[in-house]
Amino acid sequence: RGVNLDNSDFSGQNLKGVAFQQSIVRDTNFKGSNLVGASFFDATLDGSNFEDADLSLANVEMAQFNRANLRNAIMHEMYVSGSTLFEGVKDIENSDWSDTFLRKDQQKYLCSHPTAKGTNPVTGVDTRESLMCKD
Repeated sequence: RGVNLDNSDFSGQNLKGVAFQQSIVRDTNFKGSNLVGASFFDATLDGSNFEDADLSLANVEMAQFNRANLRNAIMHEMYVSGSTLFEGVKDIENSDWSDTFLRKDQQKYLCSHPTAKGTNPVTGVDTRESLMCKD
């Protein structure tokens, strides 16, 4: 909690329920990690790689995802607050956002993202459908 973990490598690890709240976690590799129920409350996640990670039930309230890679990520029922920022996210292709309630402007931003397409390879859920995009 509240530590600098820039450029760390947590790829492929079981980090279920781990607390990264109020930490600086820029350019960190979480590829393929189990982050179910992890807390990224008020964390700076700029440039981090969450490809193939499971973020179901994670707390991302007040977190920043600028330049983050969310390709193939499972993001079921994440806790998102009004100040969670996805602006500048790098890639959301094949991500599954089922039952994650986003603020309208964040939903609109993600739906208009050029990588808002595809189907999650694990859950089989369409990215745009899980974001409830109107198209």
